[in-house]
Amino acid sequence: MKLSFLCDAHRQELTTNVTKAIRFWQEGFDTAQFFNEQSLWVEAIPHAGRAFEIAEIFVTNKEIDYSVAYEWFYASTLILANAFNSLGYTDEAYEVMGLAIERFDRELSLSNVEQKLVMDYLNKLHWCDNFSSSYSENKNASNRSNVLSLQ
Repeated sequence: MKLSFLCDAHRQELTTNVTKAIRFWQEGFDTAQFFNEQSLWVEAIPHAGRAFEIAEIFVTNKEIDYSVAYEWFYASTLILANAFNSLGYTDEAYEVMGLAIERFDRELSLSNVEQKLVMDYLNKLHWCDNFSSSYSENKNASNRSNVLSLQ
């Protein structure tokens, strides 16, 4: 499954307009957080998904401070994965976690990034309270790289 929450036109626009992307990320994240707090996970998912994808654009484009981009990506990952998990969509929750882990792994290969900060976020994702124990149980049935593969 390939998760997608932004259409190509919006993705392109947000890739080239950082001010608009920041505003859309904040609106999406805040709305998703509100719905999550109200246990309205179905409503939270599209907003969290957009925030997740926009935050990944920030990580890729490096147009905002990298520490902010990493934090927003991490926070967006957790809120989206939590919404999926709360609905019982564990495969999608693990996919989101896997996408984030793979993205941070790719960051480690770049020479112009703060390696320790990236490793901190990777460790947080690997040991996330909501997913690590369930993930360990599922890991016995499948190799981790297969469970968390991006594509």
